[in-house]
Amino acid sequence: MSTRIEQTVADLQAQLAGSGELSTPELLALSTLAADIQPALRTASITLTDPRAALALSTHAERLAHEAVRTQTHCAHLVEASGAHRLDIAILDALRAQAIDYATAPPFAASRPSYKGAAELLAAWLNLDIFEARRRVDDAHLVICQFDQQGNRCPAQFPRLAQRFGTRGTDPRETLSAARRLHKLEPAPGEFETPGTACAQDASGQLVEESAMELLEEPEPKTRSKKLNQLIKSAKATAAELEPESAAGIYRQGEKDGLIVYHIRLSPLDADAFESLLSQADNPRTEAGAASRQVESAHAPGAVPEHPDFVTDEQASASTWNPLVEATVARRRLQGLMNLLKVNSKKLSRLLSDRTAKKPSDGTPNTMLAEAEPEIPVVQPTVMVHLTLAELTGLAKTHGVTDSGFEMRPTDLRQALARAKIIPLVLGGRGEILDIGREQRNFPKYMRRAIKSRDRGCIVPGCTVPPEHCELHHIWWWSNGGPTAVFLGCCLCTRHHHDVHAGVLKVVSNGGLPQIILPKFIDPSQRPQRNSINALRAA
Repeated sequence: MSTRIEQTVADLQAQLAGSGELSTPELLALSTLAADIQPALRTASITLTDPRAALALSTHAERLAHEAVRTQTHCAHLVEASGAHRLDIAILDALRAQAIDYATAPPFAASRPSYKGAAELLAAWLNLDIFEARRRVDDAHLVICQFDQQGNRCPAQFPRLAQRFGTRGTDPRETLSAARRLHKLEPAPGEFETPGTACAQDASGQLVEESAMELLEEPEPKTRSKKLNQLIKSAKATAAELEPESAAGIYRQGEKDGLIVYHIRLSPLDADAFESLLSQADNPRTEAGAASRQVESAHAPGAVPEHPDFVTDEQASASTWNPLVEATVARRRLQGLMNLLKVNSKKLSRLLSDRTAKKPSDGTPNTMLAEAEPEIPVVQPTVMVHLTLAELTGLAKTHGVTDSGFEMRPTDLRQALARAKIIPLVLGGRGEILDIGREQRNFPKYMRRAIKSRDRGCIVPGCTVPPEHCELHHIWWWSNGGPTAVFLGCCLCTRHHHDVHAGVLKVVSNGGLPQIILPKFIDPSQRPQRNSINALRAA
């Protein structure tokens, strides 16, 4: 049976390749077959146990999903281009009953159209939400074709993205998402103006669409998404000439589910300090991070917690009470911030004096203050700003970038430099550190700072783990005789560090810069690459 199906598929593919233009009945028959094949595939694959076949089937399903998005958008364009919303209601009834002769010309409504437009007809015909129907029609305007007031065809608003949308092997959903976001940057045409193509430009004068096309070529999904987000953000700021200082602050937005909701707006420099605090509060390797991971239980000793009806109060109160429970990520961050707020200047001064106080003459530690006021582990936020010598001297058009990836405007940069302790690091033309210090078995603090300053997080493409949570890896393994040197060290998160030692990933030093070689099934070219999510870029 399988041989017969394979032969039938091969014959069908050959006919499609050499048949040229299809008739309307043939086109509809093929579309019906494509829809009917999918339930048969799911039913037949229930007993599938071969993991290789499962992966192959997943690849085909993903390709099918891509083509389905293209076909949906194309059909929305056809509905609008053909004027289907002007069809007579009786014809729509006959079409639903499949009693239509496509050899005859379609009769349109004599006076008023049956539906206001293509979106309204699609919503009714396909039982869609009106907003989904309008989105499909608008998507067709972005990447297929636009129409003027007289119904004449005009080029797609984004011709470059339109070409990518029709290219097999690319994800059309990502292209449409980028086109929708870029559309918001374009000036709205006048009521009687002919729709034009994209004209929004970035700060350098390049079309934002061209910049987006370049970023969409990035092979790693997370990196690609973040770069595109930053491009859109930068283009919005350029178009609006924002002055955000006046909007910075903390805004209370009311109460939800018994909790008070706040909205915070920060400058890039303040945001980096805030990110540093959050990262350290969630880092189990720090005292503050370890403390913030434990929060008090909702029930105190002796209290009777809520329990089912079949459990008595005595049984519930006799159950083991754990005063500390594991906190969620969001709760850990809040706990770290609250610990910092609890330590006022007077208490902090006493804590510092207690740390430096000498022990009593009998050698026992002085615990009176600790017993009176227990020490609260706090986070000390650290802000690192990356800038080139040209930026430091004001000769560059680029901007500084904080360790968390926030772009700094010239005013923010000057304020940071005015109160900063500048630690110079000598960097080569490719960003490699040339001179940082001596080699040791364990990376000393200044080496850790240099490596984290260079890598700014896990170097595996797409990984978003910040440098505070990373481990330092010897590219030339210490157990194999490798030295401890900056150019042979790199930042890796715990998961990817295990992957390296398991042989899944390979780290190489390319001219002093550590790079990753991904598995061959992910990157057949085996090209060494770095995580570029937080890389420095021109404004």
